[in-house]
Amino acid sequence: MESNMQLAQRNQRTNFSMIRQDNAPKRISINPIDEKVSSVISANSRLEGNLSFADGLKIDGVIAGNVTFGTEDGLCILSKGARIEGSLIGPRAFILGEVEGDIEVQGTLVLAPSSVVVGKIRCGKFVVYDGASISGSIETIQTPTKQQLEQDDPDDARGIIKFKTGAR
Repeated sequence: MESNMQLAQRNQRTNFSMIRQDNAPKRISINPIDEKVSSVISANSRLEGNLSFADGLKIDGVIAGNVTFGTEDGLCILSKGARIEGSLIGPRAFILGEVEGDIEVQGTLVLAPSSVVVGKIRCGKFVVYDGASISGSIETIQTPTKQQLEQDDPDDARGIIKFKTGAR
Protein backbone atom coordinates (compact mmCIF):
# COMPACT_ATOMS: atom_id res chain seq x y z
CA MET A 1 0.00 0.00 0.00
CA GLU A 2 1.07 3.53 -0.70
CA SER A 3 1.64 5.89 2.14
CA ASN A 4 -0.34 9.12 2.30
CA MET A 5 2.79 11.03 1.19
CA GLN A 6 3.30 8.83 -1.89
CA LEU A 7 -0.37 9.11 -2.81
CA ALA A 8 -0.26 12.92 -2.52
CA GLN A 9 2.87 13.10 -4.70
CA ARG A 10 1.30 10.87 -7.35
CA ASN A 11 -1.87 13.01 -7.38
CA GLN A 12 0.18 16.19 -7.86
CA ARG A 13 1.60 14.86 -11.16
CA THR A 14 -1.32 15.76 -13.39
CA ASN A 15 -1.23 14.93 -17.06
CA PHE A 16 -2.21 18.36 -18.42
CA SER A 17 -2.23 17.15 -22.03
CA MET A 18 -5.13 14.84 -21.18
CA ILE A 19 -7.03 17.68 -19.46
CA ARG A 20 -6.44 19.94 -22.47
CA GLN A 21 -7.72 17.36 -24.94
CA ASP A 22 -10.79 16.52 -22.90
CA ASN A 23 -11.77 20.13 -22.19
CA ALA A 24 -10.68 21.87 -25.40
CA PRO A 25 -13.30 24.32 -26.73
CA LYS A 26 -15.27 23.10 -29.70
CA ARG A 27 -14.76 24.58 -33.16
CA ILE A 28 -16.91 27.68 -33.58
CA SER A 29 -19.03 28.27 -36.67
CA ILE A 30 -20.33 31.80 -37.31
CA ASN A 31 -23.21 32.78 -39.58
CA PRO A 32 -22.93 36.57 -40.23
CA ILE A 33 -26.67 36.93 -40.89
CA ASP A 34 -27.66 35.27 -37.61
CA GLU A 35 -25.04 37.31 -35.75
CA LYS A 36 -26.27 40.63 -37.25
CA VAL A 37 -22.88 41.45 -38.80
CA SER A 38 -23.81 44.27 -41.16
CA SER A 39 -20.57 46.31 -41.48
CA VAL A 40 -17.04 45.43 -42.56
CA ILE A 41 -13.84 47.44 -42.12
CA SER A 42 -11.52 46.20 -44.87
CA ALA A 43 -7.96 44.97 -44.36
CA ASN A 44 -6.33 48.00 -46.00
CA SER A 45 -8.29 50.54 -43.92
CA ARG A 46 -7.13 52.60 -40.97
CA LEU A 47 -9.83 54.61 -39.23
CA GLU A 48 -9.15 57.17 -36.50
CA GLY A 49 -11.81 58.28 -34.04
CA ASN A 50 -14.61 56.73 -32.03
CA LEU A 51 -16.98 54.52 -34.02
CA SER A 52 -20.49 53.33 -33.22
CA PHE A 53 -22.43 50.60 -35.03
CA ALA A 54 -26.09 49.63 -34.51
CA ASP A 55 -25.42 45.97 -35.40
CA GLY A 56 -22.43 43.67 -35.35
CA LEU A 57 -19.33 44.20 -37.48
CA LYS A 58 -16.24 42.53 -38.88
CA ILE A 59 -12.94 44.37 -38.58
CA ASP A 60 -10.08 43.39 -40.89
CA GLY A 61 -8.17 46.70 -40.67
CA VAL A 62 -6.97 49.05 -37.92
CA ILE A 63 -9.14 51.31 -35.78
CA ALA A 64 -7.49 53.96 -33.59
CA GLY A 65 -10.36 54.84 -31.27
CA ASN A 66 -13.17 53.32 -29.27
CA VAL A 67 -15.60 50.93 -30.95
CA THR A 68 -19.19 50.54 -29.71
CA PHE A 69 -21.45 48.10 -31.52
CA GLY A 70 -24.74 46.22 -31.30
CA THR A 71 -27.06 48.54 -29.44
CA GLU A 72 -29.48 45.61 -29.10
CA ASP A 73 -27.54 42.59 -30.35
CA GLY A 74 -24.66 41.70 -32.61
CA LEU A 75 -21.22 40.18 -32.82
CA CYS A 76 -17.89 41.89 -33.41
CA ILE A 77 -15.34 39.76 -35.27
CA LEU A 78 -11.79 41.11 -35.09
CA SER A 79 -9.85 39.20 -37.75
CA LYS A 80 -6.31 37.92 -37.47
CA GLY A 81 -3.98 40.81 -38.34
CA ALA A 82 -6.63 43.42 -37.43
CA ARG A 83 -6.15 45.83 -34.53
CA ILE A 84 -8.16 48.10 -32.25
CA GLU A 85 -6.27 50.83 -30.39
CA GLY A 86 -9.03 51.74 -27.95
CA SER A 87 -11.96 50.21 -26.10
CA LEU A 88 -14.37 47.62 -27.53
CA ILE A 89 -17.92 47.64 -26.13
CA GLY A 90 -20.88 45.51 -27.22
CA PRO A 91 -22.95 42.36 -26.78
CA ARG A 92 -20.57 39.60 -28.03
CA ALA A 93 -17.09 39.46 -29.56
CA PHE A 94 -14.81 36.96 -31.29
CA ILE A 95 -11.19 38.18 -31.22
CA LEU A 96 -8.52 36.79 -33.53
CA GLY A 97 -6.48 40.02 -33.79
CA GLU A 98 -5.14 42.59 -31.30
CA VAL A 99 -6.88 44.93 -28.87
CA GLU A 100 -4.88 47.55 -27.00
CA GLY A 101 -7.57 48.86 -24.69
CA ASP A 102 -10.42 47.67 -22.52
CA ILE A 103 -13.04 45.16 -23.67
CA GLU A 104 -16.56 45.12 -22.23
CA VAL A 105 -18.88 42.46 -23.62
CA GLN A 106 -22.20 41.69 -21.93
CA GLY A 107 -22.41 38.19 -23.46
CA THR A 108 -19.68 35.83 -24.62
CA LEU A 109 -16.11 36.90 -25.41
CA VAL A 110 -14.03 34.38 -27.38
CA LEU A 111 -10.25 34.78 -27.65
CA ALA A 112 -8.71 32.71 -30.44
CA PRO A 113 -5.11 31.40 -30.34
CA SER A 114 -3.87 34.37 -32.41
CA SER A 115 -5.50 37.03 -30.18
CA VAL A 116 -3.58 39.57 -28.13
CA VAL A 117 -5.35 41.74 -25.54
CA VAL A 118 -3.65 44.47 -23.50
CA GLY A 119 -6.20 45.97 -21.11
CA LYS A 120 -9.08 45.18 -18.77
CA ILE A 121 -11.61 42.57 -19.85
CA ARG A 122 -15.20 42.52 -18.53
CA CYS A 123 -17.57 39.95 -19.97
CA GLY A 124 -20.51 37.72 -19.18
CA LYS A 125 -18.90 34.51 -20.43
CA PHE A 126 -15.30 33.89 -21.39
CA VAL A 127 -13.82 31.34 -23.81
CA VAL A 128 -10.04 31.30 -24.26
CA TYR A 129 -8.23 29.10 -26.73
CA ASP A 130 -4.71 27.87 -26.02
CA GLY A 131 -2.22 30.44 -27.36
CA ALA A 132 -4.23 33.63 -26.67
CA SER A 133 -2.25 36.38 -24.96
CA ILE A 134 -3.77 38.57 -22.24
CA SER A 135 -2.03 41.34 -20.34
CA GLY A 136 -4.45 42.92 -17.88
CA SER A 137 -7.32 41.95 -15.65
CA ILE A 138 -10.32 39.72 -16.34
CA GLU A 139 -13.70 40.12 -14.68
CA THR A 140 -16.81 38.15 -15.47
CA ILE A 141 -20.00 40.12 -14.98
CA GLN A 142 -23.47 38.86 -14.25
CA THR A 143 -26.41 40.78 -15.65
CA PRO A 144 -29.52 40.72 -13.49
CA THR A 145 -32.30 38.39 -14.59
CA LYS A 146 -35.86 39.64 -15.10
CA GLN A 147 -36.88 37.88 -11.89
CA GLN A 148 -34.13 39.64 -9.91
CA LEU A 149 -35.17 43.03 -11.30
CA GLU A 150 -38.82 42.38 -10.38
CA GLN A 151 -37.78 41.62 -6.79
CA ASP A 152 -36.31 45.11 -6.39
CA ASP A 153 -38.00 47.43 -3.91
CA PRO A 154 -40.35 49.65 -5.97
CA ASP A 155 -40.21 52.37 -3.28
CA ASP A 156 -36.46 52.78 -3.76
CA ALA A 157 -36.34 56.08 -5.65
CA ARG A 158 -32.57 56.44 -5.72
CA GLY A 159 -32.29 54.79 -9.17
CA ILE A 160 -30.02 52.01 -7.93
CA ILE A 161 -30.42 48.60 -9.55
CA LYS A 162 -30.08 45.85 -6.99
CA PHE A 163 -29.62 42.19 -7.82
CA LYS A 164 -28.65 39.05 -6.00
CA THR A 165 -25.65 36.98 -6.99
CA GLY A 166 -24.94 33.34 -6.38
CA ALA A 167 -26.82 30.12 -7.07
CA ARG A 168 -30.20 30.37 -8.81
